[in-house]
Amino acid sequence: MRFAVKSLGCKVSQADAMLARRRLLEAGHEDVSEGEAEVHVVNTCCITNQAEASSRQAVRRSLKAGAREVWVSGCAANLDAGQFRDIGPQVRAFTGTADDVAAEMGGCVDVEHDVLARERVGGAVRPGTAARPGTAVRPGAVARPGAAPPLGASRTRGFVKVQDGCDSSCAYCIIPSVRGAARSRPASAVLAEVARRVREGQPEMVMTGISVGDYRDPEQGLELGQLMVLAARVPGVRRVRLSSVEVIHVKDSLVRALRDEPRVCPHLHVPLQSGDDGVLAAMGRHYDSAAYMEAIRRLRGAVPGVNVTADVIVGFPTEDEAAFERTLGFVREAGITRVHAFSYSPRPGTAAAALGDRVAPQEKKRRSSELRGLSEALSRRHRAAKLGERVEVLVDKAADAQSSGYTRDYVRVYLPPERAPRGAIVQARVEELYADGVRAYPC
Repeated sequence: MRFAVKSLGCKVSQADAMLARRRLLEAGHEDVSEGEAEVHVVNTCCITNQAEASSRQAVRRSLKAGAREVWVSGCAANLDAGQFRDIGPQVRAFTGTADDVAAEMGGCVDVEHDVLARERVGGAVRPGTAARPGTAVRPGAVARPGAAPPLGASRTRGFVKVQDGCDSSCAYCIIPSVRGAARSRPASAVLAEVARRVREGQPEMVMTGISVGDYRDPEQGLELGQLMVLAARVPGVRRVRLSSVEVIHVKDSLVRALRDEPRVCPHLHVPLQSGDDGVLAAMGRHYDSAAYMEAIRRLRGAVPGVNVTADVIVGFPTEDEAAFERTLGFVREAGITRVHAFSYSPRPGTAAAALGDRVAPQEKKRRSSELRGLSEALSRRHRAAKLGERVEVLVDKAADAQSSGYTRDYVRVYLPPERAPRGAIVQARVEELYADGVRAYPC
């Protein structure tokens, strides 16, 4: 079977999609471009109404691209599988955990090939599975040894999911309903995956999870910071970084990892959501603005130069103009260098849905624009401070025109045409500001 995988949403969704891809490759199926694929796998997102709509649109695009079947997985499928099945008979929605879904996908073959599959392995269709035309069924394992290319062939950064689920109850968030309770992978399994990714050509690891700071190794009780140090010491690892971490999880062990292990990158993305205490309380967040500020100051005291970025939701039902202005002031005072601004939209099934949608769309748009303008100014100031500095760049894009990569504190760096190969570490001096990064020259 020829397949193609695409993913919407967060880095956890990307990690889950890559798990499905790996299982399909291990089962002997062939990864090809979307235009050549018989089956498209779409890993969906439901963090907002728009994300859910985009997921349905992605499924429709797959059908228009000529896919005979579209397999749908991920958060939006777990939330409401029917919305995808209703698109057409060629759509098959999988529900369950990422591991369960990936395992089932890995064993799926097309019905028209089922006789050949049984001849090859001497197996039979699983009892109780309906073998009707146009659907996929799961017989015994069908493998073509050596068919799978290296999974790290196209990227230097590996998203390693160390944790899934969330025990929080933020008023606006549907994710705990579709991901379940917080649970952690054994450190031994995480480190084995890290070693495999190094062998496949990925020198940088991104530790990710739905509530990654909740990580607690079920075998030895290791916390997230301790896990990151161990991952950094796996032979061949050049960098380890976090995708995102809640401020209540910026624990001493994480701060020590950032301070003491040079391969743990000095960048944390710490969701803020609002700088107003009343809005934070209505959101059901587990901190106030003073606690957030204190954690960031403690972090900076231990790790000078650490880069802190954040998410902010604008237009929450209880956010008035004064609350929004307090958020702007807080972002400036906290020294956050980049803000991902999201406009609030009610999600059915969440506590905040009962509050309605009180902020007009045009006002949300205005606030988002103002916050993004502030973010651009703060980002530019952070990058301007690097002019004349020597930085370490891990090259993740190599092309004839120019190469590019990221510094340890997650600033995009563009390098001249005399490029280094992908995956190389380059020492370069920053000489120019770009709209989304800096220009540097090897030194």
